[in-house]
Amino acid sequence: MGSAVSARTTEPAKRIHPYLLAIGLSGWVVLAWLVVVRVREGVGWELVGAAGFFLGLSVLVGLQPVRLPRAGGAVTTVGFAVDYSCLLIFGPAVAGLIGLLSETVLLWRSPPVKKLFNQGQVVLAFAGAGLVYEALGGQYVQLMAPRPVAFGEKGLALAASGVAYFTISSLLIAVGIALWERRPVPGVWALSFRWTAPRFLALAPFGLLMAMVYQTHGLGLVAVALFLVPLVGARYAFQGAMEMLAVHRETVWALSNALEAYDPYTRNHSELVTRYALAMGRELELPAARMEVLEWACRLHDIGKCRQDWESIIRKPGKPSEAEWQVIRQHPVEGSRLVERMEFLPHTAGEVARIVRAHHERLDGSGYPDGQQGERICLEARVLGVADAFEAMTARRAYKRRRSPEEAIGELERCSGSQFDPRAVGALVALWQRGELPVEDSLEQATPVGGIRASEAAAGG
Repeated sequence: MGSAVSARTTEPAKRIHPYLLAIGLSGWVVLAWLVVVRVREGVGWELVGAAGFFLGLSVLVGLQPVRLPRAGGAVTTVGFAVDYSCLLIFGPAVAGLIGLLSETVLLWRSPPVKKLFNQGQVVLAFAGAGLVYEALGGQYVQLMAPRPVAFGEKGLALAASGVAYFTISSLLIAVGIALWERRPVPGVWALSFRWTAPRFLALAPFGLLMAMVYQTHGLGLVAVALFLVPLVGARYAFQGAMEMLAVHRETVWALSNALEAYDPYTRNHSELVTRYALAMGRELELPAARMEVLEWACRLHDIGKCRQDWESIIRKPGKPSEAEWQVIRQHPVEGSRLVERMEFLPHTAGEVARIVRAHHERLDGSGYPDGQQGERICLEARVLGVADAFEAMTARRAYKRRRSPEEAIGELERCSGSQFDPRAVGALVALWQRGELPVEDSLEQATPVGGIRASEAAAGG
């Protein structure tokens, strides 16, 4: 078991390390080229003090990062305002050097390869943003001194360079996460950064104002330092928004485990179903937005059981009676009604409710509660149905024995095309064959009794 875990841990590292090294080294090469070119264009060393001031400012705002939701541990800061002002004042060469030194200070305890990657992606973002800015007629404060830059006439260049900086930086990070997790890059970017893009770009006016203040006679660095106050406020507002997203997820997690806390046989059920379904969704290359909806639905698929007296049913040894099955078969309806009222779900409550209602439908129309058939059942519900049945068959319940993963897969394949979607079953089988679907025990405590088929597992899971 230890060697298997080690193999799974080192495999992603082998995929991502060459990429991290390539980005880091590319950044250093580009920075060297920029410095040579910009020095020849007349960037002198008389502004070393000013560059040092902005370096200190960059380090200060970088000391309080904000963790991004679902971004593989990636973090961001409000430092884009400082970065953007550095670009507009010094150009990409000096700004890139400031960014590189700032990352070196902030990540001095980090592994060398991580530090090298962050240095490289910052420099490449500055270089790309600078090229876009210059191509659209942008000018830098330092190169125009003593004549001020007319930023009011550079609206397109300013907007395009800010978007270019964010796009390059976020895409470089998204590629690294995608390599680590074996997920499509567009999906990783959309899932990890679409929440942050508006807030990130909203910092650009701060950077522009800092550059305008810097070039205003009689203000200079002292006035620029005052921008620390609104930047700190922006940082806490940004953190609050990210924490609210985390609270949404934690709330759904708590709701999904509310019923399981009463049932020794199904504890951890929703967690495992979610894990299986998301792995299948990635295998099927579902877009990021649909993966997000699928995750909410998996977490909440059994929440309808909270609307009934389940304790007597779930603790009863042996199979449920027909009357009890009728109660069980109402939980998708009750669950969808509850989910529709969950206003904290970010603009997805209707879609999540539709999946929850349909997760016990069958391709041949014999499912419940609506008897939907074939493609009329949304793909997410079909994926959830397979994951739900697989977990139910491989875990213990009061009314059935636990099956091995091989037995469960055999039963799913037998019912493929009639009860279960062949694509969803195929995705799960492919994951299992590659060793990427580790089956973990539910937190059950009872002795298994009797046996059950896939159809019964799906109904009661």
